Amino acid sequence: MLVVDGCALHLTNRVARAILQKNDGLLLGRAGLTADRASDTRLLQQLVHEAISSPEAGEPKESPFSVERKSAHSPLIVRVIPGPGLDCWRVPEKRTALLKIYDRDMGLVVDEQTLISLYGLTRGEAALTAKLIQGKSPEEAAAELFISPHTARTHLKRVFMKTDTHRQPELLVRMLLTVL
Repeated sequence: MLVVDGCALHLTNRVARAILQKNDGLLLGRAGLTADRASDTRLLQQLVHEAISSPEAGEPKESPFSVERKSAHSPLIVRVIPGPGLDCWRVPEKRTALLKIYDRDMGLVVDEQTLISLYGLTRGEAALTAKLIQGKSPEEAAAELFISPHTARTHLKRVFMKTDTHRQPELLVRMLLTVL
């Protein structure tokens, strides 16, 4: 999500909206983005201010940090990095901070359409690749996708060709850089 100074929300994606709708750990209110704990809110505001006021310094030293939640198994992980300016929205001289929020309870969410668009994968190849990114073996992915292990291996060979990779670890590194 993109925020401006004071943690006012400017833009979110669907995953960030889903996390905020839970109202567990991070909250969106009139005052902007806050955390359940006051100390987490202060740290979030400090990091956003640092990222906006000194974008050339890169990610603030205290980032990423964890935000405790009441009803989840694991805390949210929040990274704060300098974001783009808002010139394209005709808001002069407004800098932003980009917040990347990881909810380990949700697992890694992979947009298969992005894999299709970027690498020319078929829907089946993208679905298999998404399962591999989530840590499944080709056999586990095949079972979850209701395809044979032979079909999964065929998809994987085609994915290697289309992504110019040769082994699963190499593919996963490339894909993780794409989806994160």
